[in-house]
Amino acid sequence: MNPTLVFTETDRRRLGGLLLSHEARTQAPWGRLDELLWQLESSEVTDSESVPDDVVTMHSMVRLVSESSGATMTRSVVYPEDVDLFDNAASVLDPLGSSLIGCEVGDTVDCRQGDGVDRWRIVDIFYQPEREGHLHR
Repeated sequence: MNPTLVFTETDRRRLGGLLLSHEARTQAPWGRLDELLWQLESSEVTDSESVPDDVVTMHSMVRLVSESSGATMTRSVVYPEDVDLFDNAASVLDPLGSSLIGCEVGDTVDCRQGDGVDRWRIVDIFYQPEREGHLHR
């Protein structure tokens, strides 16, 4: 994973509020919430208009390739309440979603599958709201 994650001001504010919510405490283990809070606090923050095109922001759709098998998957990183609205959604409170947010194309993330962990490389961002001018979601 990229040592310096990038968050938009909007994503950082909304995610910070989410982490303090009852919803988050009932949907994710404390360890994951603490990790996501650490990510928010240690990240680089930018305005939506200036976020690089290759950074995974909320509602971004990314393509991943498994470093062990070469398999591919597509995921959209969404808020928990939006999971049912998107095909192949990964809630930001799930391990994969929380690993992807703030990363860049070329970064790798770990994803637990069955009894093991597979490493996935972010190879493309098909959709990033900020790149398309969708700045306030």
